[in-house]
Amino acid sequence: MKQAAKSVTGVQDCTANYKTGTAEVTFDPAKTTPDAIAKVITEKTGYKATVPPKPKS
Repeated sequence: MKQAAKSVTGVQDCTANYKTGTAEVTFDPAKTTPDAIAKVITEKTGYKATVPPKPKS
């Protein structure tokens, strides 16, 4: 999963926790979006990646 995320232009880092099924991705919002990163992870790994909802402020 980490390699798939890092293949996206603008992704700087990715930390995956396979026990919880989550990943934290650091990226440049001027170069990519969370949805684009999730799409690549889903296509390249078979894991269904989704963007969590934004917390209400």
